Parts: sequence; structure tokens; C-alpha cells
Amino acid sequence: MRKLSAILVLFFALPLWAANGLYHSKGHAFELTVGGGYSSLGYKVNNVADQLASKTTGSYSLQAHFGYNWFFTEYMGLAVGVDAQHYGQKATLNGILTWNGVTDTNGERYNHILGLNNWSERQNYWAVEIPVSFVFSIPVRDVLYITAQLGGKFGLPLSQSYAGSGALTHSGFYEPWNLTLTNKPNHGFYTEQNFSPKGTLSKKNYWAIFAKAGVAIPLVDHLDLLVQAYFNYVLTNINESGQNEPLGFRNDRPGQEEAHYFMRNYTDLSNTGVINQPFKPWSVGLEIGVRYTIATKKAHKYPCRCLGYYWL
Repeated sequence: MRKLSAILVLFFALPLWAANGLYHSKGHAFELTVGGGYSSLGYKVNNVADQLASKTTGSYSLQAHFGYNWFFTEYMGLAVGVDAQHYGQKATLNGILTWNGVTDTNGERYNHILGLNNWSERQNYWAVEIPVSFVFSIPVRDVLYITAQLGGKFGLPLSQSYAGSGALTHSGFYEPWNLTLTNKPNHGFYTEQNFSPKGTLSKKNYWAIFAKAGVAIPLVDHLDLLVQAYFNYVLTNINESGQNEPLGFRNDRPGQEEAHYFMRNYTDLSNTGVINQPFKPWSVGLEIGVRYTIATKKAHKYPCRCLGYYWL
């Protein structure tokens, strides 16, 4: 326990021990950070029926960044780099959808009822982004820097996928007899406990804006600890849906035991009309990493007292 306490004290004391080592000159810097937080794809689910409730929730956000900063003034510069970025969202449907005047396997007319029980679909987007921005690094009392970035990104999608899960129930209501049939698989009335389609989404390049703000704390000479909050917002639609087949069921299979089923070629919710808004993702989170600075001057304005020694 004493060893752990000593390590923690040393870790948090190093930034203060190096307090006089802030760079107040033009120069170059390289940074490497990783982070995580919350993201959303930015779409909403349409109200497809009065008896069907829907909701959307965001997903985790992951971000990794490698960048180069060129400070053309003491406190301001330009930054470029490469990011690995994740966006995600989930849509959940509960309730029933009804089709009137459907013909059953015996040629009788009835109303087909499809129940969705906590059926959800999650979409995940992974991309490489190229950020270009203004970067600021302002020293505060020779102890730490206030850091900030503001700029834009160009996104190149790498992987886009969807995965559904939940229960689907098919039943039939016969008006002449005021009769509802359930659990009759030979007639197409059954329950799928785990309907779980999977597939890929369309790929589309995009433009985004982003901002960061945080602090840089000197650890040793030339090396700073970076802790920053970030925000990303995509300006253009990243999803390009194709066919638009209504959400529901189909009964065009020839076999009696497979007379009714959920759609035919299910290819994600954006191809059903349930989602017709653009996918414009955003994410917020916290990143942590290091920044290595190369000053253009041979000496600092202030000596760097790192690990108890003075360095010029």
C-alpha cells in the first residue's frame, strides 16, 4: 500500500515538479490520444402505426488520434492528423402492425397481426477521418497549458453494420367468427423468439466539424500529458438507402409451414421507410494521451526542472 501511495504521489507531483518547463516559443508538436464517450447516428424513427411505439438510443463512442501541430505563433498553430472513429445508435420497436384482408393457407380472408416485442436494431459505423484545424496552447502560470482545437474532418467509412434482435409474433384475426388464432405454425401463426438479422450498411464519404478543449500537463522535458474533451458532428448524410420495402411481413412463400414471415429480404430499417431522415452522426467524449514538443529555439524561456535537475 505504501508503494502504491508513493507511485501515485510521484505521478501527480511530476507535473508540478516540471512547472518551469513550459515552452513559450514557436515550434512543432506530435500527439497521440485515445478516448471514448457517447455517440448517435442522428436519425429518428417515423411513426409507422398508431399501435407501434419506437425509441432510439445512442451508443458508445471510441476515438483514436495521431496528429502533427505546427505553432506559427507562441500560442496558436495549425494541426493535421488521422483519426479512427466509431459512431452508433439503436432503434427499438414495440407494439403491433396489422394487415387487413390477407388470405390464409386455406383461402380464408383474415387480418394478419404482427407483434414486435422489444425488437431492436443496432447500427455501427467505423471510419478513418482526416482532421485539419486551428490549435491553441496557452500556458497558465507556468504550470500547465489550456488547449483547444477547432476545425473540420473528411471521413472515409471502413465498416458499417447492423444487427437486429428480439421476438416477433404472428397471429390472425377472423372477423366473421371474432376469432384470433395464435401458435398455429402450419397456418403461419407462430412466434420467433430471437429474430436476429445481420448485414452491412451502405458506404458514403462525409464531412464533419469538431472541437476539443482541455489541458496539457508537463511530465518531463518536451513531454506533456493531454486530457481533452471532444465533440464531433457530421454535416452530410453517411447512409445511402436503396429499396424502400414497407416494414412488416410477406406471405408469398409457397410452403404451407412458411406461409408468413417477417419481410422477404430484410436489409436494415433504413430500407423500410421507418427511417427516412439522414444519418448525421455526432459524438462527445474524453480523450487522454501525450504530446511531444520540439521548440524552434535552442533554449526555453524558462529552465525545465525535470526530475530534480535543471535543463536548458
